[in-house]
Amino acid sequence: MRKNNLIKFKSGQTIFNKDDSGEHAYLINSGVVEVRNGDIAIAILGEGEIIGEMAIIDGSTRSATAIALDNCELIEISKAQLNERIDDADPVVKFLISMLMTRLRESLSSDEVSDHTKPNFITTGKVVSLDNFKSNKDVVEKIKLETELRDAIVENELRVHYQPILDFRTGNISGFEALMRWQSPDRGFVRPDVFIGVAEETSLIIPMGHWIIKQSIKDFARLKTALINEGKYKKPMFMSINVAAKQFADKDLFKVLNFCVEKYRVDPREIKLEITERVLLAGDFVFKWIDMARAKGYSVALDDFGTGYSSLNYLANLSVNNLKIDKSFVDKIIENEKSRSIVKSIIDMSKNLNISVIAEGVEEQKEWDLLRSFGCDYMQGYLYSKPLAYNDLIALLSRSAGHKKKAA
Repeated sequence: MRKNNLIKFKSGQTIFNKDDSGEHAYLINSGVVEVRNGDIAIAILGEGEIIGEMAIIDGSTRSATAIALDNCELIEISKAQLNERIDDADPVVKFLISMLMTRLRESLSSDEVSDHTKPNFITTGKVVSLDNFKSNKDVVEKIKLETELRDAIVENELRVHYQPILDFRTGNISGFEALMRWQSPDRGFVRPDVFIGVAEETSLIIPMGHWIIKQSIKDFARLKTALINEGKYKKPMFMSINVAAKQFADKDLFKVLNFCVEKYRVDPREIKLEITERVLLAGDFVFKWIDMARAKGYSVALDDFGTGYSSLNYLANLSVNNLKIDKSFVDKIIENEKSRSIVKSIIDMSKNLNISVIAEGVEEQKEWDLLRSFGCDYMQGYLYSKPLAYNDLIALLSRSAGHKKKAA
């Protein structure tokens, strides 16, 4: 029985046989599995253990048979999932994995495996739990989360929320940042930093990136129409979309962007692509990517500015439209003189470079007033609004006249 990537086996049922081809490994979610070589039990594995990984890692057939000792639930791990993480590993780690697989194969190659020849990390009669092969709860949880996130994409569980970005000078909304949200049927609300972190470690960020581009540009076009009909549209307005490090290698990213701006009749200059400061360390191809984006008409913003490791030399040669001051600095500008000086210096420097500045995480009126006095261009934060679903955003905009009172 299968529910997406969760597979159920009844007691006594064979999960896979020796010499079968291996397309998947399995994480034991519940129950106990016996691994056998012929008539000899090699290991008894329980919750949190993985079976069937050897055939995926080295491309050989199954080295043993796996049987459910009681009713089991297994989470399927694809060859692509496992190989992707191995391919991203340090070359030394990959070499060690290769050597380990070779030795394990040699240990299990005999049809007659006795207690004497049995690999020394394997025990029978109890769930394996040796130091070198202990279940790592964090790793197991990450595998589960990745599997559920793959299902979430297919089941259309992801949503986009939009946080308004205000102009300090007028108090009017100048744009929105598209932020991905996931309400899991099993986990409830999953924090973005948790599931997006997993997505960025894998190829999942590619289809998720395509999805949020399509949805946010579609919603942006609808939003502009609604504001125009109410007489509240203030030009120019933009939609910010985050781009993760792995998306720089996505050959289809600009195809999707170009298709969407054409389909929904949005000016490319109204789409702002946000990248984090840390990606600048990835190499010259990032600078070429930025130049390509600008050449196609898209704006580029450097997010989390001040938290990364780039030098000012990078900034002098960087063709970006905006810098976003990280919330960690904004939080401290009232009480901490050093943070206040850093924020003011960033704003002054940006003005000299003809780069506009967006302050993130503005939550108090005092922060608004101080940032405005420094000459900051834009803000976003809970002082005006948290990120909202599309319908809630429309309701907010329908009853709001902006932040003019506080901007005065």
